[in-house]
Amino acid sequence: MFFVACKKELKVNSPTVSIDLKNARSSIDDTFVFKLGDTCKFALSGYADNIIFWGGAIGNKYELRNRSVKLGKTTLSFTTTASFGTQTGTLQVLATNQLKKMDSVSVVNANWTDITNRASLATSATAVNSGIVDLSDIISNERDSLFIAFKYTGVTGSTQRTWVVSNYLVNNVLADYTYNLASLANDNLFWTRYGNVWTPASARWVATTTGLTIIGGPATQASNTSWVVSKPIYAGRVTPDVPTAIVKNISAAATTVYSYKYAATGEYKATFFSYNTTPDGAESSIKEFKIKIIP
Repeated sequence: MFFVACKKELKVNSPTVSIDLKNARSSIDDTFVFKLGDTCKFALSGYADNIIFWGGAIGNKYELRNRSVKLGKTTLSFTTTASFGTQTGTLQVLATNQLKKMDSVSVVNANWTDITNRASLATSATAVNSGIVDLSDIISNERDSLFIAFKYTGVTGSTQRTWVVSNYLVNNVLADYTYNLASLANDNLFWTRYGNVWTPASARWVATTTGLTIIGGPATQASNTSWVVSKPIYAGRVTPDVPTAIVKNISAAATTVYSYKYAATGEYKATFFSYNTTPDGAESSIKEFKIKIIP
């Protein structure tokens, strides 16, 4: 005897939802014009299991929903203080995209670019901001990695300086948005330390969520060369855009209106993505509106 198993496929119906925008103050060709403070009222008819709205503002653009890489200008900024002693040239700031290993030999011999002169550094306990340091010349492509190092040098014979680096940020700056790539708050556990002096513990860099600190010590302290190196920073990383709102999900009843107010003047592409799904497939539809918000 032979048994034939039959599976009944669950048919997916295409969304039938229709979306209109009718309360604009005026229109220019295919663009709907509103004043700042107006509410855009979208009328919905028909049906879809799920309806998602992308307003078109920065961070909420449908066309950028899958974007994860886009290289802008790579920048570094931080704040320093230098306390005690009078030794000079004790802090160097270095950058490279060519660090293949994180062992001490590789770090010391890497092809570092000295970017110290691109930044303003403290000369006393008064905090000094570095300014915006452009690192674009060190990055070769959008999938490149970047390493930042702070190298300390103290010499025995006089009081060695104490340095604190705070407000450390590495950003990917695009024309319309700035993506943070690295910060002390997020990366304090991922700094790697190297040096010839490990006793006392304060003679090496200490990383916290608020600062990188090294205490130089008294004149009797041994000459000290100490590095602290960042994690690999992926220069072109961006966060994919996300929807502005879920207008309807499969468990909700059909809706007939959706209202949205833009927070700033400008031109936007509003997108409604509607879809139905079953275990056997999916059907979707897209409706777009060009919207201009004027003062």
